[in-house]
Amino acid sequence: MSEEFNLNQVIASERELERAPKRGMFLLDPRLKLFLLFLVIFLNIGLAINVISGILLCLGLLTFLWTRPPLGRTTFFLLAPLLTVIITVIGFSIGFGVTPIFELWGVSVYKEGLIQGGGVALRVYCDVTWLALTFITTPFAQILSALRWYKVPDILVDTLGIMYRYSFLLYEEFLRMHVAATTRGGRTTTWKSIQSVSRIGAQIFLRVFDRSERIYWAQFARGGQKDA
Repeated sequence: MSEEFNLNQVIASERELERAPKRGMFLLDPRLKLFLLFLVIFLNIGLAINVISGILLCLGLLTFLWTRPPLGRTTFFLLAPLLTVIITVIGFSIGFGVTPIFELWGVSVYKEGLIQGGGVALRVYCDVTWLALTFITTPFAQILSALRWYKVPDILVDTLGIMYRYSFLLYEEFLRMHVAATTRGGRTTTWKSIQSVSRIGAQIFLRVFDRSERIYWAQFARGGQKDA
């Protein structure tokens, strides 16, 4: 299973991204992309005005059409927060407001709550759209270089690089443990599936802690600062 998703594929994907046709966001310098991203986040969340968020979202979607990034990555970015956004909108709709719109199974949906929930969803997808445009069209190594150009502390940039590198290794370990649990009957029932995933999650947490300790001492042995 680990052969289906490994670091070599990630590296190949990064190289393919660098060779992608130069259009849209692909044409921009990574430093400019980060500036635009931070500006959008500031305007979207800092001002929290639905009209501005809507305009920024439309600009992001139009830029998507111009850029034409890989469909698979784009779909992943856009669908990842969907469930959370739906739950948030439902929570606002039934939990806030005084003007009921309709009632479903004895639960009232309020106009004010629906507007607030829609505003939250609008701001979430505005940020997600511009995050996708930035990270889908830019190899991660170039993003780290741009962060260094903006004088982001080295410890933060190095931490991001290590997180990116080892997240794939941990995912591979999860897949191997999941396959092992499945072959031993760990997914035959819903309860067994819950138990298997819980145990795998606990093991992954312990392995993350152990790996972080080993990485820390390995870097310290190579001249890293002990208190860094």
